[in-house]
Amino acid sequence: MSADSIAAITESLPPASDPLTYLTILESHLTPEILPTLNSILQDTELTQNIGWDLVHLLLPFPDSAECLCTIARLGNPREVVLKVTEELRLLRLDPDREDDVEEAVGPNAGESPSEPTDIDKFCILAKLLSILHPRIKTKFPSRFLSTSLIALLAAFRPSNQATLAVISFIHTISGRKRPPLPGRESSRYLLTTPSVPNPADPTAPDPEAQDEDPEEAAIQTRLLQSFLTHILEDFINANPLFWSTRLLESFEPTKLLKRDGKKTEGERFREEPTLQLRDTIVGQLMALVRDLGLSDDSILLDAIFKLDSEPSDDNVEEYPSSPDNIPLSRSGSLYLIASSVFSSVIFGTKSLQPKMTIFPDHAKLTAYFLDGDEESSTEPSEAIIDAILAIGLWLEHNNSFVSGPLDDQDFHEHLRSLSLLSAMNPKPPMRYAAHVLTSAILHAHPIDRVRLTFISETLSAEDRLFQPLRVSAITWLKEEIVTADERLSQNAFASPTALTSVQSYLFPDMSHLDRLSNEQLIEKLLQDFPFHMSVINFLFFVGSKQYEHVVAPGTIAEVEAIYLDPLQQAQEKSIQFLDTQDMSNPPTSVRLLFLLSPAPELAHNAEHRSKSNGRQPPFSDRRLLSKFIFGINCARLTMVWRRLQLATLEIQQHVSGDTRVPVNQGNTASQITTRQQSSGQYQHQNLNQNRQKLTIPDQGKPSPPTEIINRPVSFLPPEPTSTTILGDYEARCLCD
Repeated sequence: MSADSIAAITESLPPASDPLTYLTILESHLTPEILPTLNSILQDTELTQNIGWDLVHLLLPFPDSAECLCTIARLGNPREVVLKVTEELRLLRLDPDREDDVEEAVGPNAGESPSEPTDIDKFCILAKLLSILHPRIKTKFPSRFLSTSLIALLAAFRPSNQATLAVISFIHTISGRKRPPLPGRESSRYLLTTPSVPNPADPTAPDPEAQDEDPEEAAIQTRLLQSFLTHILEDFINANPLFWSTRLLESFEPTKLLKRDGKKTEGERFREEPTLQLRDTIVGQLMALVRDLGLSDDSILLDAIFKLDSEPSDDNVEEYPSSPDNIPLSRSGSLYLIASSVFSSVIFGTKSLQPKMTIFPDHAKLTAYFLDGDEESSTEPSEAIIDAILAIGLWLEHNNSFVSGPLDDQDFHEHLRSLSLLSAMNPKPPMRYAAHVLTSAILHAHPIDRVRLTFISETLSAEDRLFQPLRVSAITWLKEEIVTADERLSQNAFASPTALTSVQSYLFPDMSHLDRLSNEQLIEKLLQDFPFHMSVINFLFFVGSKQYEHVVAPGTIAEVEAIYLDPLQQAQEKSIQFLDTQDMSNPPTSVRLLFLLSPAPELAHNAEHRSKSNGRQPPFSDRRLLSKFIFGINCARLTMVWRRLQLATLEIQQHVSGDTRVPVNQGNTASQITTRQQSSGQYQHQNLNQNRQKLTIPDQGKPSPPTEIINRPVSFLPPEPTSTTILGDYEARCLCD
């Protein structure tokens, strides 16, 4: 059959038949077996210019037709063939899920030829044809052909590795290939099955309709390629996240890294996994092309982002661009160029020109534009946009590029508010943590303590539900400010009771309303507010130490215990009693977690016994989450009791020795102070005055030197807590994610 087909297409060659008839004969005999013979026939330039453009759609479905198609692109009429190629591009329906990535390419069937090329294979072949055709077109306005091809490529493009590498090869050829392509990693050699660039030794036919090019065309074509690359970069990075912010944070602050057991960090994954290495390589090649095309000035990129485009009327819309200024860059792609530039300078040590930016106003403007956006728009920013915003911010903060020009307090708060929302609402834990670190760094960098305290107070008091998760972050910021003020011996609001007093009502809310809730509502409320309560308890444990007693106003401890801790623990006990009456053989998750809050081990034992009696495994084995809750409350109470016992001891010493120089906190008198001893799982209170009655009090008028009896109350004190952390505030929040 193949011999007959070869004979038919050979014997009917013009002038035995006219070109149109010969095209019909070719179509009826076209099979994979005759392709080598057809390629030899197509070496006739005149014949190929007559029929080549109409063979493109016929040859494209064949797996080994690339050589014939390249011959048509070299010798056919370039204007006709380029229109046919763009038409075929518009007909493609690329599916990014079908990409033959590294794992698929190196599989056992990698060397087998498919029965028909996939759409991605067709895209790569068509891109290669365009790289042959466009240098051949000699016309007054070549940008018109180029813009048509770029639009068709972009419409058909799907961000697979193979398609992106084909685009990179195309741009290399069209732009003059000013530098050799970056060396690919071992995995990348499997992705392109056709030669990446045309062979310069292959002859090409001249353009039969050649014209002199307009002098302004070079600038327009360069701008077209720049714009095209920014859109390709946008599509690729949106579909293939690079985790810039997480990897930068890992480089800048390795001690602040949240690394989960048994899991690699993003930096480790990108250093070790071939698929992710290839992703970095592709972005690096795109960045190199952008620099070769002269698009490396951050001022141009920022202008492209913030440029206000007036919407043209339908009558004034130009079919083809007449000036480089009429060709917009992708806003997201421009942002990614800036982020990738700063990221590469840190991680890979590239020597590219770094953007001259500061957090205020540049980063604040970027954040407001991409994250806040248009109020009428319902489009959420992509994960890659958020990653880029955070990466640029972390880089600026690391380089101390804080502010240029005057800074308004309102602008400062609005920027922090936008970033802090990312730390609470973003679905990716590593990105949330990067946003938290960046927000904290910018907040603490402001030189005025009152401005920092105002933002912390506003965050704690915010009634908007969006800001509720940020209360945990605000507690962390307050703690960090107190620690910094103590380490630097600062004289500001955080080195005195001023800060804690100003946020006391938000930090230690009145919890008496809990006793009015039903059992189910109470359980839901306690679990919903677990991160906040855990952070508050952690904070109490922190400020209860001797080192930070100077930031606690007189009477604060007693008030906090009365309005906050006591009602909270009573609510716990009420919930536990309710749960103990329920069938716990297969409790829902929320009920199970709250049940684990019980301080009485016999409750858990009873539940386990009931579960075993039903022939089931114990429904809960991990007691970590809420067992730390009850442990935290007890630790906070222990710390406050220790401080109050110490004050009572000082008062006793003052009374016994007559030494009035020993200061006593009048807000926490000995009559108010209680010690708590645990007996049968219950706390019993003993007034410290009972201890005072055991002492032999000397005559007030005859002070005597301290004796062993005088020092006895000191032996009643527990050792001062040495740790200031029960459970990290951010860990408390992440446990509930």
